[in-house]
Amino acid sequence: MNHLKLSYAAVSTLLSGAFVASSIVVSSAAFAQAPVAPPDPAAPPAPVAGDPSPPAPAPDPGPPAALAPAPEPPKPAAPTPVPVVSKWKATLYGFAEFNIMHDSTQSFPESVGATLVARKGSYAYEHSRTQFTARNSRFGIRVNAPDYGEVKTTAVLELDFFGLQPPVSSASTVSNGTFRMRQANIKLETPYVDILAGQTYHVFGTQPFFSPMSVSFFPVMNQVFGRQPQLRISKTIKTEPVNAVIDVAAVKPPQINSAVPDFQGSLRLGLNGWKGVHTLGASGYTLDPLSVAVSGIVRKLKVQELSAAPADYNSKTGYGISAGAMIPVIPATSLDDMANALTLTGTYFSGTGIADQLGVANGVPYPMVANAAGMMVPFAPDIDPGIVTYDINGELQTINWKGFMVGAQYYLPPSGHMQLAANLTQGEADQLTADKGWGAFTTFFRKSRYIDVNFFIDIVASFRVGLSYQNSQQTYADNQKVTNNRYEAAFYCVF
Repeated sequence: MNHLKLSYAAVSTLLSGAFVASSIVVSSAAFAQAPVAPPDPAAPPAPVAGDPSPPAPAPDPGPPAALAPAPEPPKPAAPTPVPVVSKWKATLYGFAEFNIMHDSTQSFPESVGATLVARKGSYAYEHSRTQFTARNSRFGIRVNAPDYGEVKTTAVLELDFFGLQPPVSSASTVSNGTFRMRQANIKLETPYVDILAGQTYHVFGTQPFFSPMSVSFFPVMNQVFGRQPQLRISKTIKTEPVNAVIDVAAVKPPQINSAVPDFQGSLRLGLNGWKGVHTLGASGYTLDPLSVAVSGIVRKLKVQELSAAPADYNSKTGYGISAGAMIPVIPATSLDDMANALTLTGTYFSGTGIADQLGVANGVPYPMVANAAGMMVPFAPDIDPGIVTYDINGELQTINWKGFMVGAQYYLPPSGHMQLAANLTQGEADQLTADKGWGAFTTFFRKSRYIDVNFFIDIVASFRVGLSYQNSQQTYADNQKVTNNRYEAAFYCVF
């Protein structure tokens, strides 16, 4: 009722106001239509009384009153702009990274990898080193082309700042890092198979799925790791309990003169009902199923005969196998609830002539050869060192390596945005021993072990800090053991 009364009062007030306004308008109009006429100088004399005369003419009304201009008709509404949307989609991704690292020896650059720890007693072994670098920062762009029916096309270009540059000075190397191509590939996804052409991670080792969580740059010692140009065919078979991913690839060989590509293959199985949080490297959480994989590699190696003026070559076959596992010991259901999740990762490898696929020694030398003048000169074949060598009997040998890597990732309560991670790796080359003639050489290690412990915290969603202790131990062919201890802090802004 109160609403009705208010409405009635409001209506009455409006009607009264309208009536008053109308009266004012009408009165004003009437006043405007009856102006006082000026005297007519030519008016005739007044008529005599009783004399019939025509009625007096009506007074001149004067000019009509001015009317208010009619309101302009409303303009038609402007059409709603139609956004122009391209069917191409581009995604920019990457991170800015800054690292501070202190080493107990002067052995390593920013990356540990397969770098030798200096020999005991040397200046480099007895003195420490501190480094600042931002060269591991990277960015990439992923472009999705318009779909063609059920066919999807994607292109990826990814760069960092570890490109090769002349060693002019330490300052120029670190502060003016040049671009390095990490990935550059095209992927075609169809309902039947997926085809990838370009540079990306190796199929051998099912990379990078089983990579550890660590502040350290990859590869760490004894890690199956690498990227090369390749032509890959993949097939993903999805079922409710298990997914299977099959990859086969022809990959750039370690020597172009072998004339035959490497062949790699992998099979990975994922148990969909058992998932856990998994971090690859230092950033980027994923929710992955419990997974196991097996992969292999085979390659043809052709090396010039051991001569200062070779006329022929010797051939060997390199090969290797690798197995991997990612086990969510304490599973997680989503990335929004990672607290108390615990995940284990592990890989095993064994092979010969595949040192370039691993974080292992690559400085195994070749024997000296006599030139035409009888002088001993270095033998320089067209293949990177560490994959093959000629033994003391002049026989071409592929170098055997086997090893493993295990890691754990724990996501601390209450949110999981603080994590602890630890990793252990070990590798060994059983040929490179003193009793087989290698004891006098100091350009490679025959055995290595690596341990790291890491702590990460997400300050905000895009800003992350990592702290790490890394212990690297190597054994030379003469059984001398050397160690480097690294303490590292890392800062990441992920986009």
